[in-house]
Amino acid sequence: MPALHSLLQLNSGTKGICAAPVVESLVELTRELEDGYAGYRRVRVKADRARARLAAFLGARDSELAFTGNASVSLNVALSLPWESWPAPADVLISDHEYPTTNMLFGYLEKLGKARLIRFPLDGGPEALEAHVTPNTRLLVASHVDCNTGLRIDPTPLCDWARGRGIVSFIDGAQATGQFPIDLHAMGCDLYVTNGHKWLFGPNGVGLLYVRSGFEDCLTPQMVGLGTMDFSEPGRWLPGARRFELTATRPAQTLAAMDAALTWHESLPIAQRQKELTKRVKTRILEQPERFRLLTPLEWERSSALASVQFLQKDGSVVPGARVLEFCNRMLAENVAFLRPVPEFDALRLSMAYYNTEEEYERFFAITAEL
Repeated sequence: MPALHSLLQLNSGTKGICAAPVVESLVELTRELEDGYAGYRRVRVKADRARARLAAFLGARDSELAFTGNASVSLNVALSLPWESWPAPADVLISDHEYPTTNMLFGYLEKLGKARLIRFPLDGGPEALEAHVTPNTRLLVASHVDCNTGLRIDPTPLCDWARGRGIVSFIDGAQATGQFPIDLHAMGCDLYVTNGHKWLFGPNGVGLLYVRSGFEDCLTPQMVGLGTMDFSEPGRWLPGARRFELTATRPAQTLAAMDAALTWHESLPIAQRQKELTKRVKTRILEQPERFRLLTPLEWERSSALASVQFLQKDGSVVPGARVLEFCNRMLAENVAFLRPVPEFDALRLSMAYYNTEEEYERFFAITAEL
């Protein structure tokens, strides 16, 4: 992984690093794809095989999983929900710990008058939903793992609660997939969005959209083209989640390379390594209470390979988020470290990827002394 030698890479929650075998697979697939149209067709077949393997990895059927450009593209399937058939504005239960694009998208729907956002505490469980539900609630939006703090929830009780009330459940798994086992059928959600470039350590450009079998007919896709409709019968959507997947001249080599990424992921004890490394980093943070305040739960079952910390000044006050943001931007500009600021929480988020070392976090503690 040559990227590890250029700067301190502690932000896999934004972009994980591809191992050499994955990069080599992508290069070879690109060569094959450019070998005329026959090569392109072969790579498309390999991309379909990769999708089937990813579906099994997530506990879903192949027909329930669509490739998109990234998780943000997948999130935009919310625009195809039956807003016009719901009383306007429809109440949306959305957690207080959502990804910026999620907040942006549903804020846009609220601006259009289609939605009214009702925030609930992500770690509050069904009791929190019950306290905020209204007769006009139509949609539940929650993150499997919070991108701001690394907090992990069990979405199953939330999805069960929603299904029992006829409410659509929409789960963001961008920070979850690859960190621990996921079984979407057991979870019971209607929609699940994620990607391949974070904790699966695949290439850029792989988004995944899960649409529960049968739920696709409740949606109206916003894009039309090859792969979405039956050409022999214009206006007839293809079955399953495929209707959300444009296939014409897509980067099939990038999608097919996810097969190599999965092979790499399954060949190593990545999840166990990240769990152990996270415990060690949290322990080091807690050993320095005069410098750091940990925002992430200690228990692995309630967290992930992400940990967010606040920096304490000599008077005990928290370093403002604007200073943390400036520091992270400067470290990247000077090619020192790739870090993720969380200015809205006056914090910085660390990633504990399997390829990181304990020594790298000691370097982190050293360079953040100025904060």
